[in-house]
Amino acid sequence: RFITFRVVQQGIEHTVSGAAGQSLLDAIKAAHIPIQDACEGHLGCGTCGVYLDKKTYKRIPRATKAEETLLDQVPNPKPTSRLSCAVKLSTMFEG
Repeated sequence: RFITFRVVQQGIEHTVSGAAGQSLLDAIKAAHIPIQDACEGHLGCGTCGVYLDKKTYKRIPRATKAEETLLDQVPNPKPTSRLSCAVKLSTMFEG
């Protein structure tokens, strides 16, 4: 099943599709949208941080302790910050 969602980067809105279970990071990269990932998506650096909309943030599974530790170190965190390598696409992104 494919999940379709929006990515807004520098004021430009992109529509992205990815397979359920795929990481948000991999879906963004597959859509050729620039995103940093110094550890190549292995939950080791925190450079792939994104801001989720509140509705999606509340619906998806909570961050793990490992992700929370990295999120504590990212610049300019927001309450809805997540690491895109740690977030898996699911139907919770739809709607």
